[in-house]
Order: sequence, then C-alpha cells, then structure tokens
Amino acid sequence: MEQSQHNSEKHYDLIILGASGFTGKYVIREALKFLNTPSSPLKTIALAGRNPAKLVQSLKWASHPATPPSLPIIRADVSDPSSLRDLCTKTKLILNCIGPFRLYGEPVVSACVEAGCDYLDICGEPEFMEKMEAIYHEKAVEKGSLVVSACGFDSIPAELGLMFNSRQWVSPAAPNSVDDRVVHNKT
Repeated sequence: MEQSQHNSEKHYDLIILGASGFTGKYVIREALKFLNTPSSPLKTIALAGRNPAKLVQSLKWASHPATPPSLPIIRADVSDPSSLRDLCTKTKLILNCIGPFRLYGEPVVSACVEAGCDYLDICGEPEFMEKMEAIYHEKAVEKGSLVVSACGFDSIPAELGLMFNSRQWVSPAAPNSVDDRVVHNKT
C-alpha cells in the first residue's frame, strides 16, 4: 500500500469542501462541536470552496451566537484540478458537500485517491457511488485512501424504504427500479 504523504505530515484533520452551501453550513456547525474536545480526533479543521467570502459567512452562521473560531479558509474549485490536488495534500480527510455529485463529485474523489487522502461525502446518488467504486476502488486500496459516500440524510429514507419494501414484496417478479419521494407535512 502506497501513501503519498504520511497522515502526520498533513496540516488539517478535516477540510470541509463546499462549506458555503446549504448542507455545508450544517456540517460546519456539527464539526465545531467536536473541534478540540478531549475525546475527538478533530484538532484542526479548514473550510474550502470557490468563494472565501461565502465561507466566512457560513462559519459565522454555524458559530452563532458565539464568536466564530479562526479557521483557515482555502479557495478550491472542482473545475480546477490543481486546486483540488493541493487541497488533498493538506489534509487527512475531505468531507465533500458539493453536489450534485454526478456533475461535481468525481474530480474530488480522483484528487483524494491520487493524494492518498480519505474522502467522505453527503451523496444520495446511487449511480455516482457505484461509478466511483468501479473507477477508483483499486487505486484507493493501492494508495491507502478510504472513499465513503452517503454520509447524509437524503440516503437514509431511500435505503430504509427500499429495505422495508423488499421485505414486503411477495410477487415472484422483482422490480428493476424504484422511485422514491420524501414528503414533508407542514402541519
């Protein structure tokens, strides 16, 4: 197993990529709860995305009402492979919040795997997840990079619903696809 840069040489434990988006702000809020707590491995966090000013605003929102901590802000763009490569050499783990993943996810996975950096995302897109496994699994194993998708809410209802329905299915025929929808009642 090759690893391009030993984890102890990385600057950050976690970089949240796409931290200025809707979900990214909530990810920041949750990550801050664990930053520098005695039992947490998160001692250093940075935020990354296309627009540093929006990242600063997201940090303020996630920290409210407290004063935001001083976190590094890094400009990175999925359309700029060199910015992603540079990002991945600085951290042990990228948590990718940039979607839709079928359009913007692969450059991030590729950069993480090449750098031997671990990758997490909040994806709920099965086609993307399967494609990334097919393309990057062997290289990720070789580089010592973990690639883990579906660490967000939108994958949970679909998975549980499909599991429930498959247990209820009594016909000898099997469906070849399933569509699902989440409906929020506003009562």
